[in-house]
Amino acid sequence: MNHPLLVLAACAALAPSLALAESTRLDLSKLQSEAIAEGAQRTILALGEDGRPLSVLLRLSKGQVLPPHGGDGGVRLVTVVSGTLSWGDGAEVSPGAEHRFGPGSVVVVPAEGGEHWAAARHDDVVIQVVRVPTNGLTPAVRAQLVP
Repeated sequence: MNHPLLVLAACAALAPSLALAESTRLDLSKLQSEAIAEGAQRTILALGEDGRPLSVLLRLSKGQVLPPHGGDGGVRLVTVVSGTLSWGDGAEVSPGAEHRFGPGSVVVVPAEGGEHWAAARHDDVVIQVVRVPTNGLTPAVRAQLVP
């Protein structure tokens, strides 16, 4: 009966891959960032099959404003990681029309159309933006969206 030896050999062969199954904390300082609109810093974390970013971190220094821009395919889920995000909808920046979102807040941005802007009015802000297919939202999330 050589079966126990085969099982031991299989376990030994799998051992390196089991070590890779552990969670890993990313060292963000080792990732490349690039300046985008008005000097905000973008760090791409994941790319889709089409080569477009699926997940990014955006850093805005206090006082920075990302000018109005629109989505172009795929809903964006914007999660505030740190700081207070000032967010507005429309083609022109209007601080009086902004909403404030603190850490842990999630904003759903439409797949196409509607322009919006983001600002770091009170402190430095870090947000994570994740692009998902329009039909990828759960029914509970879709129920909260403005028609």
